[in-house]
Amino acid sequence: MFTYDLLELNKDFQIENKSTKFVYNTDQLKSLKDYAKGQIKGAKDAPQLSSSLKVKQKGYGSLLPNSFGYLLSTANNVGKSMEDVALFTSTCSVGHGFSVTQKNFIESLLLFSVRRMITADWKNEKDEYLAPNEQHELFNQFKYDSVVYSLFESKSNQSSLRQVEYKDQLWDIKNEFFWMSLDKMKELADQNGYDELYNDARTSSDRYVHKILFGEERIYDKLSPDAKAVLDKATELVERSMELRQVMANDENHLNSWDAGYAQLKLVWKEYFQEEFKEFRQLYKNLEDRMRPLVYELGFLKK
Repeated sequence: MFTYDLLELNKDFQIENKSTKFVYNTDQLKSLKDYAKGQIKGAKDAPQLSSSLKVKQKGYGSLLPNSFGYLLSTANNVGKSMEDVALFTSTCSVGHGFSVTQKNFIESLLLFSVRRMITADWKNEKDEYLAPNEQHELFNQFKYDSVVYSLFESKSNQSSLRQVEYKDQLWDIKNEFFWMSLDKMKELADQNGYDELYNDARTSSDRYVHKILFGEERIYDKLSPDAKAVLDKATELVERSMELRQVMANDENHLNSWDAGYAQLKLVWKEYFQEEFKEFRQLYKNLEDRMRPLVYELGFLKK
């Protein structure tokens, strides 16, 4: 490890020693990308997404059978995290990522969360992410809260698409990241006369995130109060926006999909529930601000 003084020129044109920077060798340490990526062999072609709703007819990504989605994760440093880290429910046309499966689900969400929490600057942009200290007393709490964090970040591109064309075939892309139950969504659709959404849900099943949050593992009960507040507010917005969601739904936004993700739902929330959406984003910011220092404390990054 090498230690450097970080010098800055103040308003009086005097050089001041503002802080200290440690530069370290990671050759003998496990990277966060290796910690999270899991199986690669066996991945196949699938609809190539360039955003939550746009399908491209060619790209560089591939997807494992029975995967929940794809994590775009270019390089392994802070500088690449702002634009080159995102979650999708099909493969990303850019490539530079890996499939999210049941085996590496939590690890993938941890990677996504910590890479999106840290803002790059000239001092930290080359810092490498590392496998965390799983024995730390705060690790499990951070792990559970990362599930909620990953659902509603600006690069949370998880979406549910119906009958999208890819290479002369029609595909349905489901969203295993959806957190509400099938029965609740059918109930809301029935109450609002939303036949398209009800019929979409009629022969479906609960998604994976709902199962881990409210099923046998019951992660919801292990969430921190601020993570619960975010999830509960999102549920409230889904319930309140159902009628206007029906008004906005079309073949481009696929809001008739019962398990539509945050990237789709916020189209309605931003249009018709501006104050509630502002409150939701503040709750999310509170969660993010509380979790951010733990990126260093848990060893994902070294100071």
